[in-house]
Amino acid sequence: MEFPDLGKHCSEPTCKQLDFLPVTCDACKQDFCKDHFSYASHKCPFAFKKVFTHRCSKEGCRKKEMLQLACAQCHGNFCIQHRHPLDHNCQAGSSSASKERRTVK
Repeated sequence: MEFPDLGKHCSEPTCKQLDFLPVTCDACKQDFCKDHFSYASHKCPFAFKKVFTHRCSKEGCRKKEMLQLACAQCHGNFCIQHRHPLDHNCQAGSSSASKERRTVK
């Protein structure tokens, strides 16, 4: 007895094996057998897309973030560690803060 709706064929062109427990690649969304589910074995074109693209603007910091964390004062892009104006020695904020101190006195 055959079950035509059970399982899926491997998407690797050289394989096409019917697999009853196929693995779906999270990058390219195709189904593969246990021998071809890794990125390298099926040469996945979407596997190595850069996720962390927003580099920190703080001098000497090489961290990258998935989301852009822009400073509201100088509009630079920073990592989690340097996101606050005091953490990255924000020049835009220091001049406006000193002006405010002068007017308050």
